Amino acid sequence: MKKSIIVAILSLFSGFSMAQFGAAGGISVLKAFGMPKPYVGIHLGGEIPRDDQVSLYGRISMYGKQEDPIISFTNVNAIDPLTFPSSKNISYQNAMNYTIIEGGTRYYIGDGYDSGFGAYGGGNVSAVFNTIKRSYDYGDVDQSKYQLNTTEVAKGSIFNVGFGLGGGVKNTFAGIGTLYFDAGFSYLILSIPSSNNISTNMYSPLLFTFNFGFRKEFY
Repeated sequence: MKKSIIVAILSLFSGFSMAQFGAAGGISVLKAFGMPKPYVGIHLGGEIPRDDQVSLYGRISMYGKQEDPIISFTNVNAIDPLTFPSSKNISYQNAMNYTIIEGGTRYYIGDGYDSGFGAYGGGNVSAVFNTIKRSYDYGDVDQSKYQLNTTEVAKGSIFNVGFGLGGGVKNTFAGIGTLYFDAGFSYLILSIPSSNNISTNMYSPLLFTFNFGFRKEFY
């Protein structure tokens, strides 16, 4: 997955070398619908103006992991068939993070792409990667006598494809750069887990994002 993210970043910026473009970065917050706590992370991106009112943009956002507030349970089986009892209950907790690669078109109103104060909005398509890790608490269960089922998956991933809308405001300071704030939502229409046994209460197909950052223009 890390290699695919690196390739995506290089592809994102490969078209910027021969044209005016803006390089952007900042802080991001993601709220998955139904989850009580938000994910916090950073984003990096680029933007190419087609003219002063329309631009193409790309962005990669990386969010730290969030632990599932719900404690779940599973069975461990005795290694020796003569051990009694033959199985015991242990608890586990999932943790999940997000990496999002998105791109789309922005339409500006008010002052344009590289001057003054304005607002923007548009649509996007995104590739969303979730990494899921499961931590087990054996408590007083002797790990030398009991083991997890072979079907139990302690680590996995989910690949998603989504579409969304977003909008924001920006203010460009001549000769310095642009401060911006935007928000958006994405709906995941396709999800492919790395294993059929990967499941978590943390998954949601509806994501809300908020970004604050700075964009520097290059000519």
